[in-house]
Amino acid sequence: MSWLDKIQTDFIITTGDGAKFYPLWMNATKNKEYNLAEFEFPDTPGTLVDRAQPKGKRYILELFFQGADHLDISDSFDRSADDKRAWVISHPLYGSLTVQPASINFDNTQFNSTKITVAVIETIVTGGPKFTQDPVDKISFDKNNLDDTTVDAFDVVPNAKDINTLTANNKASYSAGAKKVPTINAEAYFNSFNAANTAIANATAQPLAAIRASQAVINAPSQFQSSVKDRFSLIGSQFSNLLLSVKGSTTRASKKIFESNGTTLVSSMALASANPIQGDYTDANSVYDIIDSLLNTHNTFIEKLDSLQSLNGGDPDSYIPDADAISGMTNLVNFSVSNLFTIAMGAKQERSFYLDADSNIINVTHKVLRLVPDDSTLDTFININNIGINEMLVLKKGRKIIYYV
Repeated sequence: MSWLDKIQTDFIITTGDGAKFYPLWMNATKNKEYNLAEFEFPDTPGTLVDRAQPKGKRYILELFFQGADHLDISDSFDRSADDKRAWVISHPLYGSLTVQPASINFDNTQFNSTKITVAVIETIVTGGPKFTQDPVDKISFDKNNLDDTTVDAFDVVPNAKDINTLTANNKASYSAGAKKVPTINAEAYFNSFNAANTAIANATAQPLAAIRASQAVINAPSQFQSSVKDRFSLIGSQFSNLLLSVKGSTTRASKKIFESNGTTLVSSMALASANPIQGDYTDANSVYDIIDSLLNTHNTFIEKLDSLQSLNGGDPDSYIPDADAISGMTNLVNFSVSNLFTIAMGAKQERSFYLDADSNIINVTHKVLRLVPDDSTLDTFININNIGINEMLVLKKGRKIIYYV
């Protein structure tokens, strides 16, 4: 069938509640990514790319409802979109798609039509991972086991230079964390930092004790009483500092220090993802941001380890990352990501539209969230939309309004 024939066919959306909609459409775009692992080897030019299965395709849909009843149809579409079951789309160019919406924007600035921009992600229909135990408990259990494995894998005796590296890494981790540690966690965090310094000073005699004490400092931010986003930002800055510390490392001991500290950092990020506080994961997009951050940190760490790896293990100072520790870390990250995808499927979805006339925060909050006696929905609306003092009285026509359903 030619493209001219294809674009003449109807665009049909069947939402989770079974309702069918027949919008006009424009600007079809899709994005396809693969699960990739990149490997680089010393003295070998280029990169070995191991490609696994593709991820779900992402589509940006521009839809239009026109006619005298376009507002009624778009309102009906808005209500049907709240059903959490997957949509089935019959797309003139892309065929039949089973998708979940990530965000929906309604634009009524043109009075004769409603423009709807929808970001959707193709989803599998066989269901997600089936857990036989609470995923939070499993992540915590696997994290503890991984920490033990990482300590056991530290099979070098640090010299004076290595002790300086461990001390500097410990100080850098604590300094980054001390800027953002909640008051309730501050004393325990400071005590763990001092305990680690004492253990590191004696690392030549007891190297494993020094690594375990360092782990306590690295792991602490994952349990801070702050948002997952803030904890990820903190751990990410600690990881960036660690990457800087390994530049120029040539000895096996210095590389093992990087491996140990990095494995603990990445896994602590996975642990943080499983322990949200109230207000975290309020919508699917916030969960996807955490997934991307966790995977990017993991992949960057793996790439760096590949660049440090020796060609073979024949030389006494050769460096090969510990297989058990790295495999355990990757499995923990993968399980954490699968758990986050499950959370995202049940999280609220973003909705947005543009005001077609001047209004105020009371009226708009009542429209999208409903007002309650304690003003909690009003506070939520103000925070979501970054309402400043200049907009407390009037929200101007054309202002973009965001809310979650």
